Amino acid sequence: MDTIASIEIGSNSIRMLIAEQGALDTPLIPMLRKRAITRLGEDFNRNRSGTLKPDPMARSIATLKEFLGIANRFGVAAPIAVATGVVREATNRDTFIALMAEQLECEVKVISGQEEARLTEMGVLSSFRPRPQSVGIFDLGGGSTEFILSNEDKTTYVSVPLGVVTSMETYLVSDPPKDQEIRRLSKHIQDICDTRLAALRELSNEEFVLLGTGGTVVTLGAMIHGVSGDNFSEKNLQGLSIGKNTAENLFENLKDMPAVERLSTVGLEPGREDIILPGTLIILKFMDYFGKDEIIVSYSDLLEGILIQYTEGARDG
Repeated sequence: MDTIASIEIGSNSIRMLIAEQGALDTPLIPMLRKRAITRLGEDFNRNRSGTLKPDPMARSIATLKEFLGIANRFGVAAPIAVATGVVREATNRDTFIALMAEQLECEVKVISGQEEARLTEMGVLSSFRPRPQSVGIFDLGGGSTEFILSNEDKTTYVSVPLGVVTSMETYLVSDPPKDQEIRRLSKHIQDICDTRLAALRELSNEEFVLLGTGGTVVTLGAMIHGVSGDNFSEKNLQGLSIGKNTAENLFENLKDMPAVERLSTVGLEPGREDIILPGTLIILKFMDYFGKDEIIVSYSDLLEGILIQYTEGARDG
C-alpha cells in the first residue's frame, strides 16, 4: 500500500497526517499525526493590518521543514499541503507562499472556505459508522470556522470569519479577561451567528446531530473527559460528548484564572491556555444558536478529507 501525507497550515497550528491508502470501506490507515502550535495568525487583526508577520512566518516555515523531513522518512516526498484561515485573508499571502516554495521547495495551495468545509465534511463523516442521516458539522479554527449542514437532500457550506486566535487577540486582551471583554466577545459571536448562520438554522431541523472538530473542540473534549495529552488519539477522543452544562461550568472555572494556571487542567495542551476561553465561548454560543445540549467530537477532519479526495482521484484516474 502507498503511503501519503497531508499538511494543513492554519492560523494557530500546522498539522500533518501520514497514512497508508486502504480499501474502499477503509480508505485510510493512519500511521502518524503531528501538530505544532505556530500562531501564524499572531497580531493578524492588530491595527486592521491583515498581514502575516515575519516571526510567525519564520516559525511556520521552520515547522514545515521539520514535518517535511518526517514525511520523507516515511517515504512521502511531496505531502499534499494546503493553507487555510488567515493565509486566505492575508494581504501578503503571496509572499508567504513564495517563501515556502523558495526555502522548502514545497507547493502549498490556498483553499477557499467552501473547499475547506467540503473536505472537512468528507474527513469527519469517514469516521462515523453509520453516518447520521442529518448532520451539522463545524470546524473551529484559529481564524475562521467552517460549517456544513448535510441531509439526504442537500448539503450547504458556510465559512465565517470567527476563530479562537483572532477572537482572543481582538476581545480578550486582559489576563484573566475582564467581564466586559467576555460580554463584548459574546455579542460579537452572536452577531456572526445572526448574520451569517441564519440560513443554516432555517434549513436545519431539531433532529440533526451537531459534530465539532478542530484543536479547540478536541481539547475541550479531552478536558471534560480527563484525557491527558499523552493519550491523545482517535481511540480516546473520537465520538466524545461535550455537554452544554458541563462546558459552561468549565468555562466559569477557567475564566478567572490567569492563563498559566489553566495549564494544571488535565487535557489542556500547552499553547492553548489562552485560546481555550474564547474557543469554549464560541462552542457554547453555537450550541445555543442551534438549540443543542451537546456536541460530538470528531478527531477526523480536513486532513483525512484531503487524503480521501486524493485516493478517490487516484482510483478514478
